[in-house]
Amino acid sequence: MALLTIFLTLLALPVALAIWSAQSLAQNRAKAKAIGLPYLERWISPMNPFWLLGGSSFVRLCERLGIATENMSRIYSFGWEANNRAEVHEHIGSDVFILVHPGGIQLCVADAEVTYDILQRRKDFRRNMEEMAILNVYGKNLSTTDDEEWQRHRKMTGVTFTERTNELVWKQSLSQTEGMLGFWTKRCKQPIRSTHEDTKVFTLNVLAAAMFDKVYPFEGKSEETEGKHDGDTSYMYRNSLSTILGSIIHIFILGEEGLRAWWTPKSWKGAAEAIVTFRSYILRLMDEERTYLKQGRTDRQHLVARLARAIDADEKSSEAPPKNIEDENAAIKKVVMTKEEIISNLFVYAFAGNDTTAVALTSILYHLAANPQSQEWIHEELHHYLTSNDTSTWSFENFKRLKRCVAVIMETLRLCHPLSLLVKTTGSTSQPLRYNGETYIIPAGTSVHCSIPALHALPKYWGPSPLTWNPGQHISVSDSQTQGTSLFESEVLAPDTSEHYLAWAWGQRVCPGKRFSQVELVAVLAALLRDWKVEVVPESGETDEGARKRAWNCSLNVDHEGHMLHEMVDPESVGLRWVKRV
Repeated sequence: MALLTIFLTLLALPVALAIWSAQSLAQNRAKAKAIGLPYLERWISPMNPFWLLGGSSFVRLCERLGIATENMSRIYSFGWEANNRAEVHEHIGSDVFILVHPGGIQLCVADAEVTYDILQRRKDFRRNMEEMAILNVYGKNLSTTDDEEWQRHRKMTGVTFTERTNELVWKQSLSQTEGMLGFWTKRCKQPIRSTHEDTKVFTLNVLAAAMFDKVYPFEGKSEETEGKHDGDTSYMYRNSLSTILGSIIHIFILGEEGLRAWWTPKSWKGAAEAIVTFRSYILRLMDEERTYLKQGRTDRQHLVARLARAIDADEKSSEAPPKNIEDENAAIKKVVMTKEEIISNLFVYAFAGNDTTAVALTSILYHLAANPQSQEWIHEELHHYLTSNDTSTWSFENFKRLKRCVAVIMETLRLCHPLSLLVKTTGSTSQPLRYNGETYIIPAGTSVHCSIPALHALPKYWGPSPLTWNPGQHISVSDSQTQGTSLFESEVLAPDTSEHYLAWAWGQRVCPGKRFSQVELVAVLAALLRDWKVEVVPESGETDEGARKRAWNCSLNVDHEGHMLHEMVDPESVGLRWVKRV
């Protein structure tokens, strides 16, 4: 009898869930119809915890079996916006539409005017805290707050990301690239199929130098062995951060305590240990810095040191940008932060500064391997400005000169952005929204998704072939070129933010580490491509052209099931090699 009761209870749960989903979907469909915009339906909520863990794999299985519906292939995968880009908008015939699901309704926006209207109306369309809560691993931070609280966290970043930090990033990026190139050309198994893993080691090492002044020699992912760095606590930080980022969905669903539960798989429990390790290491570094402060030393400029000085300060924050070290230290004293807030923001900086840059760098290298003419285009610029092959002699001033490198970065982020959405919500009140000369009333509680990949791929902004690789479109030649000025000096780089280009967001919400990431990526491209070129290794019976086309298609096929960012689904299917220029 007891077994029958258990069986019926277990059977009743999915039945009850199905009934609830059907009723909720019907109610939300009625809301969508009342708005007047086109709408699509999906029967499973995007934030369903089971779907977060395995939904995309289920969709791919259905596609292989030939049973996936058109809508399933388009809008059911986790992070479908990045892979679909503008296709669904073109299919439905509208750059703004509603996505209906049991959990609510989403306003999906690709139109530039509507996007800017939403971003400018910060009081009407607020940050969606529910969807951003995944980054609350250590509590609230810059990415998960709004209004006055957000302003306070933002001021913290103002004393963190300075030109002194960027110069350090430039030097470390050049040094780490030398190590990465040495691994790829001398120690790595050929062809190279670990680019996506090695770039994460690279960005983690650069971040470690900027965050707590710890310099690591580059080791490829395949060279890492268990226990190799057990005596080095800073390596524990590196490993813990990597574990947290790789387990972010599990952490979001279960939380730190849930991951420690007896029934949790052993492979997940490491994430809980990593959360503790990261926290304890940062706390130790902050305690060290406070000891230095008591000794009157304020010369240490790594991120943890700078933020540790903000603890217990009680003056109001200064709006004037710091001019030198003394001014920077004065500004730091005027930012009031708790230890918990500093740890949480450092985690967000680490997330943004590590995985996003690594994913972007991997895409850039695949794009360049698939388009060798762009490598030659960059090489011309590098050969002009960087006359020595000794990277240690390349001054930070060269960063602003290397416009073609930035153009390549911008083009990759146009086509393959690691983060696809600017997420807002209408909150507790309905909001009017203008589109194509009509006013639509968006109901309270609507999640608003401004899609960066769709905006970056609409033909009305990018021409009839928006997915064609074209970094040159971000460069123009000045009409006021003077005699004796080289072509490179007369080239003008397009703004990295425009009405239809939002790779680093926009306005007050612009990515605080934008310049940090640009400096890092320009440095690595310069060090890689001045004297080397990257090629796709053809498979048996494949032509060079066919191999490049395969690499290009691979780079555009992205997903982020089980992790935060849009990464290539199968990067290991493409082998690369580095060839010395002669």
